[in-house]
Amino acid sequence: MKAFLNLFEQRVRGIRLIELIGLALALGMIFWVCLSKAREGEDIKRMSRLDAEIAQEAQAVSTLKIKVAQLERPARLEALATAYLGMKPIAPAHEAHIDSLSEISRTTSRPTRAMAATAVPVVPAAAPGEELISTTVHKAAAPALPAKQGLTQ
Repeated sequence: MKAFLNLFEQRVRGIRLIELIGLALALGMIFWVCLSKAREGEDIKRMSRLDAEIAQEAQAVSTLKIKVAQLERPARLEALATAYLGMKPIAPAHEAHIDSLSEISRTTSRPTRAMAATAVPVVPAAAPGEELISTTVHKAAAPALPAKQGLTQ
């Protein structure tokens, strides 16, 4: 205990050692506070820059939403479908009742002729000493596709 009390009584060039330690700690804290304030100022500048970027991006998003709304107008889409795809509104005569769906299904979906199975020649395994890769080209007959009516080439 006496050694601890001697710490308070020791002097360096006429100043007590405990006062020097306190002064060094106070100067260290002052330096730390100044450094923290400088970092805080940089952080505030960065945050304000980020807020400005967020506001700019929000403006761009709202502009894009307006453009999307203009491009998705039903009248515009209908005009484009008519002009480029030749589509037109369905006539009332084309509407079907739920009772007639089975008849419509039977009349429009006729089974097509099964395509003739083309026989592909089977190449036997190579005998010892022969090459496994053949240099002759085997051509299989291409299946004939039914011609669609109304199309010109």
